[in-house]
Amino acid sequence: MAEVKKARIAFVGCGGHATHSLFPAVHRIPEMELVAVCDLREELAQRNARWFGAQHWYTDVATMLAKEELDGVVIVGPPQMHYEVGKQCLDAGLPIFVEKPSALSYALARDLAEHADRKGLWGAVAYMKRFAVGYELAKQIARREEEFGQVTVVEIRFSNGPYPAIWGISRAAEAFLIGQAVHLFNLARYFGGEVEEVYACLHEVEENRFGYAINLRFASGALGILNLNALESPTWKIHERMALTGVDCWLEVEDMLRLRYRPRGEPVAEPPVGGRNQWIEWQPDWTEILRVHAVGCFGYMGELQNFARSCLGQETPRSTLWDGAKDLQVAEAVWRSAQTGEVVSLSDRT
Repeated sequence: MAEVKKARIAFVGCGGHATHSLFPAVHRIPEMELVAVCDLREELAQRNARWFGAQHWYTDVATMLAKEELDGVVIVGPPQMHYEVGKQCLDAGLPIFVEKPSALSYALARDLAEHADRKGLWGAVAYMKRFAVGYELAKQIARREEEFGQVTVVEIRFSNGPYPAIWGISRAAEAFLIGQAVHLFNLARYFGGEVEEVYACLHEVEENRFGYAINLRFASGALGILNLNALESPTWKIHERMALTGVDCWLEVEDMLRLRYRPRGEPVAEPPVGGRNQWIEWQPDWTEILRVHAVGCFGYMGELQNFARSCLGQETPRSTLWDGAKDLQVAEAVWRSAQTGEVVSLSDRT
């Protein structure tokens, strides 16, 4: 059997999310070799090198970039770090993978994307939902134009309980748009296409408890309806549902794992005794989830594998630095609309 070519990858950032969601996927990816890890806290860099088999560990990015021969760098931390370290790695001639959001604002995210372009390089943003099994199945169905028709409406409902003000952003409701809701804006764009107009209403119950009702108009003419809130649970308990309306058909994905699809065709007028489902349903059983340790089901492994393969020239990034910028552009348009009560055109915010 031919040996699989491996991309030599370094990680910058050994905090909780990287350690629990991303690092565990590395050894499941045949195209990735973990060469080095870096963190400002020496004990975390040493720990993750030991836990996940990195050859070397560092506390300084510049030293790591000077000493190691790499094909790409994974950067996981706050958005300020994604922007600053991302530029540092691009200047060293390396493509980057950054967690979302790619920066703290649309202007900075766009600057990072433009910086990569100027260097003749590229970057990926960690939108794991694009690689989650339920959404991958939904995308396969939605692409079948003769069967599904065009996407006409995208509905997303998302809640994760109380959300704090973070990263120096003074209001929790604004921080939520940048730190969490960009995932949902990216998902809406993945299925609906580019966003042209935004109209949003915000209801704040308490400082960390709020809800958004958001209407989107896509360039295709399709509509988006988003209920994004921090109200449905007193704890950090996420619930997520996406529904797509086609032409004479629909599908829905719940919590990234369960899919129901109602294809075209007339329902059976008089079903046989016992009836039958009028939709197709898929969900993994618990043995499937255990087998992939949830990493594969929720997309973390897929996004890192796509990065490794892109570093090797075998694929292209499925979600780029420009996607990261566009999602922050939508987030800022939502905030502006919620504050002014006006429809915001994204063409006015280039």
